[in-house]
Amino acid sequence: MPDQLKIFWILLLIAVDTSKLYASENPHLLSFEKEIETLLEKSRSLSPDLKIVRNYRSQKNSERFSRFSQFYPQANFSIKKEKDFFEERTAQFKALGLIAQDASWTIDYQWTLLNFGLIQSTRKTMIESDKAQLDVENKEKEYPVSFKTNFLNYLLAQYKKAAVENSLKKAEANSREAKLGFELGQKTKIDVLRAEANTVSLDSKKTSFSDEVQNTKSKLLEYSGLAENDIISFNNLNEEDILSLINDILQKSIQDSEIAFKLNSDLILSPLIKGIGLEEKINILSLASLTQKEWPDLKIQGSYNNTAESFSKAFSKPTRTHTIAVILTLPLFGGGSLISSNFESYFAKKQIQYSLAQKKLETQNQLNNTQIKIQALKTLVSSLSINVSQFEELYRLTLKSYQLGKSSLVELLEVQDNLLESKINLAQSKIQFFTLSQNYLWQAGLQ
Repeated sequence: MPDQLKIFWILLLIAVDTSKLYASENPHLLSFEKEIETLLEKSRSLSPDLKIVRNYRSQKNSERFSRFSQFYPQANFSIKKEKDFFEERTAQFKALGLIAQDASWTIDYQWTLLNFGLIQSTRKTMIESDKAQLDVENKEKEYPVSFKTNFLNYLLAQYKKAAVENSLKKAEANSREAKLGFELGQKTKIDVLRAEANTVSLDSKKTSFSDEVQNTKSKLLEYSGLAENDIISFNNLNEEDILSLINDILQKSIQDSEIAFKLNSDLILSPLIKGIGLEEKINILSLASLTQKEWPDLKIQGSYNNTAESFSKAFSKPTRTHTIAVILTLPLFGGGSLISSNFESYFAKKQIQYSLAQKKLETQNQLNNTQIKIQALKTLVSSLSINVSQFEELYRLTLKSYQLGKSSLVELLEVQDNLLESKINLAQSKIQFFTLSQNYLWQAGLQ
């Protein structure tokens, strides 16, 4: 690693409740982890995104050979049969060989020795092939992160739904208790209405989260190329199992990962920066067509021709001609295009350099901003973990206080909603932390 790149900090394991974190101790959840890894490997050959970049690489590799083949000798075979409607008038001239015979076959050949346009187009294709190879490597490095992010989003949607369902059970119990208390004169009508309103609100959230489950599932299947039957075993997990599975995936994915900062230097290891460099070369080589006519052209041309009155005689007793020539073409005058085309090429190159320099700066700033977001998310995850623990304890105490008649139903419902929201926010922040940190590693060239 270059001296300019220094290790700034190491990602810490996400702090979670140990009773829920180590899913690997649960054989049931361990089988799900292995199944996810199996699905990841299976999807590598099914993913539309990977198929597209791999196919494009194959296309560019084939194009690379096609460009080289233009410098090889080329030959064409042709057969011609004519009908002369004035044979009587031309018979004597044909006999003397002054007019072409009715039947002929010809082999024309050419060998390009020097052509500026072909040279530049060949160089451009070679760099495009290198860029296609880099794109495949980048996509294959990115794919496990993207696949797991889509899978985690699917699990998160299921977790939200399961958490709301559990809260809904508590809300329904509170509603029944409020109605019973109202009948006994211990609760007011307002308590009953608030309990019913809370139940309706949670039921609405459940419907919303059910839609989110379906949407995240569809996105996962579209991205991975998997079938719905492949993930059917993940459909009916409970809240604790889902959270434990999410935490274990995140823990194993970021364990022992490092993030290095760029200090006042280019991100020379970044595949994104390398891609911009190749893009610049491709665009500059594309400008060769502007000045192609100003360069000399050297080639060998020839033909082998057999003519006769009929096809049979053209092969048995032909009149033969054989020519070969070395042709050098030197451009002399083009109405001033020599000057204008070079100026056009010069300013076009400057435009490309300015545009890609800006794109490179934007990429560097994006990676630097990602570093800041990762650090902020790490702090946020730690705070939210504490926040969830506090709300769990607060809910436990408020529930006991409510059962003893020392707290109102309003207070209990408020704490219950806050607990649900904090648990969801914590899970979302963990997944966002995982996605940003893992994407940064390969984008900065550290993986």
